[in-house]
Amino acid sequence: MTELIITLIVCALLFFTGVLIKYFKAYNLIAGYNTAPREVKEQIHAKGLGDFTGRQLMIAAFTPLLGYGLKRAGLVWGMEVGIGLLLLIIIYTVIKTQKFTPSLSKSSSAKTSILITLIIIIAVGAGIAWTAMPPAFNLESEQFTISGAYGVSIKYSDIEELNLTPEIPALSMRTNGLGLGPILKGHFQLEDKSKALLFLRSASGPVLIIKRQTKAEMIMINCKDAAETRLLYQSLNNRLNTGKQTEPSRGEGVSAAAQQATTDLNEISIDDFGYPSDYPRFEIRCDNQQLSWLKGDSNFTGKPGGIIGNTMFGMNDEHTNLLEPNIVKPESELAFTAAAVPGLNNPKYKLHMLDKDNLLSTYP
Repeated sequence: MTELIITLIVCALLFFTGVLIKYFKAYNLIAGYNTAPREVKEQIHAKGLGDFTGRQLMIAAFTPLLGYGLKRAGLVWGMEVGIGLLLLIIIYTVIKTQKFTPSLSKSSSAKTSILITLIIIIAVGAGIAWTAMPPAFNLESEQFTISGAYGVSIKYSDIEELNLTPEIPALSMRTNGLGLGPILKGHFQLEDKSKALLFLRSASGPVLIIKRQTKAEMIMINCKDAAETRLLYQSLNNRLNTGKQTEPSRGEGVSAAAQQATTDLNEISIDDFGYPSDYPRFEIRCDNQQLSWLKGDSNFTGKPGGIIGNTMFGMNDEHTNLLEPNIVKPESELAFTAAAVPGLNNPKYKLHMLDKDNLLSTYP
């Protein structure tokens, strides 16, 4: 609703300015004419200039509204189409008004004005292109860094809540940022009046949401590929869980065995065993939230006839005990998703549960 009101205000200002110039001879509202010397004004066809400029402004007034209508109709680039048409009309108007000012068109001041206009357009275009570039994400030792336009660094200790939601929360307006089709970047306001710093590359979910302790403004992130968004969430969530595991609660100590297990967990990497980090891709989800898990023993094979091997990631029950539990509601549905294994047709999966006696039983 806020976006519609702003669009209507812009349209009304352009339209009534055109009406004032065309029908009420408010020629001093035309840039260049109001500052021109008297002898220059005498050579300008004022009525022709006013009629043309006013008509162009009235036509241009409908382009933002057209863009808004296209966006509401489902075209994600709708607003950008409206703005693009508005810029084209303005450029066309600036060029065509030269025929009403013969003396100015030959003067250096007119050429300078056109040059400045082109420089401004190029500079604005370059700024938009730089802002629209994909941000870089870096999981550092003590903080999560987002590089690029509107970049920010967030200490892990400052993250109060980390969620992966299936849909982007409803947005109300852009306060200081870029809206370029599916690309939303910068400071926005949500419909519930809360504030958010956006780094969105896709118009659909999922979206990673970070809430901080020191700032009310939340951070929303998604990538063009939904799998990349989930991977970023998993990596950040694992880093946060690792940090919690290594920090003893106030007034309590940590056993030497737990310290050693935590150290082993931090040092263990899939790459150390020659096992590609993206194989197998596996997720456990509940109510659209991705749950954390640890890799253990794995039997795997490559192409048919290839070598079959066993990989031990070094993560045993001690490491599992250090993992923060996933809290789910009773009667919840868990979704297990595994990627296809190259060279293995129709793989079958079984889920085993540990009973109270620590014995495995197949889940029905």
